[in-house]
Amino acid sequence: MRSSRSAPRQRGSIEREATARANWRCAMMRSSPTTRAESATNSPVPRTVLSHLLGVNRRLTELSTGLSTKAERFFRRYGYPEWLETHSRVVGAIAEALIRARRRGAPPIDAEAVMLGAYLHDIGRSPLLAGDPRDHNVLSGIVLAAEGLGACVEVARRHAIYTVLDPELAPRTAEEKLVYVADRRGGQQVEPLDMRAQDTARRNPKYAEEIGRAIPLAKALEREVFSETSLAPDDLAGRVR
Repeated sequence: MRSSRSAPRQRGSIEREATARANWRCAMMRSSPTTRAESATNSPVPRTVLSHLLGVNRRLTELSTGLSTKAERFFRRYGYPEWLETHSRVVGAIAEALIRARRRGAPPIDAEAVMLGAYLHDIGRSPLLAGDPRDHNVLSGIVLAAEGLGACVEVARRHAIYTVLDPELAPRTAEEKLVYVADRRGGQQVEPLDMRAQDTARRNPKYAEEIGRAIPLAKALEREVFSETSLAPDDLAGRVR
């Protein structure tokens, strides 16, 4: 039988060895580049930023799903043809991509008005309104006002490419500018601004001269909108499906 007096010495020896091993592990961890990188990644500031971004994206995803469903009801009620529905969805998706890419320091915007307004900006082109001589963007504003969507009225009324030539109709707010720019890039798919403008002019020859004059102003608005995002215009095609 071992002497009971040896037990304290054994326990002390074991504790010293355990402490030495722990100190060695700590020293190795401090000297490890991987650990330093992980420590930086897991520091409170990056976690805060990541948490903020995840929260924003989660809210936008929920909002987008709800607004897409809401827009779908308008597409059905107003008899959207396939080409108009496709175009409206592309413009809505571009608007959402621009909102998601906005820098943290950018001025706050009404994301719901932007996304729903982007989906419904062309409701004035509904076959139900065929024969009305007023411009489609003006009709869109009238319809949305009648539907109780007041926040979407001006973003729709000011979205046409030639509105930048008219001080009374040119986009003014961040929301109006964002939808205007989304429509400049969205046809049946994401397109370069020049190509989209030329196609619009071909389909609407009575506005061709105005559209040509509007292109430089449209590009200036595009630069302004993209300056508040982390995207470049040519990045859009990869962000919109």
